[in-house]
Amino acid sequence: MPQTLSPAARRAKERPFPLCVGVATVASVRRLTPGMARVVLTGDALAAFPDEEPGEIVTLGWPLEDGADIVLPQDGWRFPADAPEQHWRNYTVRAFDRTGPRLTVDFVLHGDHGHASRWAAGARPGDRVGFAGPRIHFYGEPDADWTLLAGDETALPSIAATLERLPAGHRVLAFVEVDDERERQDLRCPGELDLRWVLRGGEPRGRSRRLEEAVRAAVLPEGRGKVWVAGESLVVRGLREHLRGGRGLEIGPLQAIGYWKHRDTPDDVE
Repeated sequence: MPQTLSPAARRAKERPFPLCVGVATVASVRRLTPGMARVVLTGDALAAFPDEEPGEIVTLGWPLEDGADIVLPQDGWRFPADAPEQHWRNYTVRAFDRTGPRLTVDFVLHGDHGHASRWAAGARPGDRVGFAGPRIHFYGEPDADWTLLAGDETALPSIAATLERLPAGHRVLAFVEVDDERERQDLRCPGELDLRWVLRGGEPRGRSRRLEEAVRAAVLPEGRGKVWVAGESLVVRGLREHLRGGRGLEIGPLQAIGYWKHRDTPDDVE
């Protein structure tokens, strides 16, 4: 049977990308935990940035050569033929304040691995970064009786942003996998939140099964659920198969998103 999309899911699928492009400037940087840094961006170009759903995705870009100009996409996601090589990566909109305007992005730090991680670890006020977006990655389901959110630290900014914007009294279960106790954050939610931190305890990120085991062991509420899970693609596939097949949850309100892949994950795993 063809899948029937809710109005919210249909809007997320049909909304053009990008709606807004420009160059932003770093306003502030602070370390939230040993493994995560918060960067606040500002600039006139952000004034037109939309903010419809929590945890939308913004694509950030940097030139590969120090001092080179940032070249922005034109007419959708197209770059001039003579554009230099650049580095563009997707990140969660942790918060957006239109009065600034200020765009907050939380970066998972990977040591010296990855251009974006190195940039975030050394970012200073006044540094410039290109942006394009956003994409909707979480869409609410008004008829849902409860919500389940699950993911590793790459999904934590989106989980945190979503929790803050769920309705008062709404029942929500959130499972967040991090390396150890130092990576916990103070998460707020106006709903009835059952938050469970899943600690890897030294296991490699993307290869631990503790998140899936925690979700499998959970007793889910009665009624219609909205599900959003994200993280390493193979882990996400296991969660999706369990929630759809083992739990019998509806396909429509279930979102399972592979944010990244472990180097050993097969190419055919989305």
